[in-house]
Amino acid sequence: MANKINKILINNIASSNFVPNKLRIKIYNFCGMNVQAKAFWPGSNFSGVNLKVGKGTWINSKCTFDNDIASITIGKNCGIGMEVLFCTSSHEIGDEDKRGGENIKLPIVVGDGCWIGARTTILPGIEIGKGCVIAAGAVVTKNCEPNGLYVGTPARRIKELNDEKKIGGIKFGTER
Repeated sequence: MANKINKILINNIASSNFVPNKLRIKIYNFCGMNVQAKAFWPGSNFSGVNLKVGKGTWINSKCTFDNDIASITIGKNCGIGMEVLFCTSSHEIGDEDKRGGENIKLPIVVGDGCWIGARTTILPGIEIGKGCVIAAGAVVTKNCEPNGLYVGTPARRIKELNDEKKIGGIKFGTER
């Protein structure tokens, strides 16, 4: 019964457009999550409470968190775009009578300072290193090394982000 009440509080009440941001975060924490986010927009859906979100992070609207058994950890100062899917579950490939075989549940970790673009899909067991940018619509199927720009389906690293420096608002890089 407590689990059903939690799901109603999390997915119906706290996720409502009518609930202020600070109250939404308090409800998530009351229900067992560890959310220290700066902002958590309405409309997200959760399958459980295994979620940790660091300080300064903002999470846009309508994200999906598959966090009933495997955990999802999002670091400090991250930006999560709208409709991002954090998918911690999948299946082994079964035989021809049932291709969706044994269930797999693996955690997801997003490092500090990352920016995850809108409608990105992050698959089970993925670790996204500190300071990464994942472009909108990417499907992350493999771990991402720190400070990289990842794009596409499947996501691939196309740029090292620490090659540039900003001085007085002007960006200086290695490319000309």
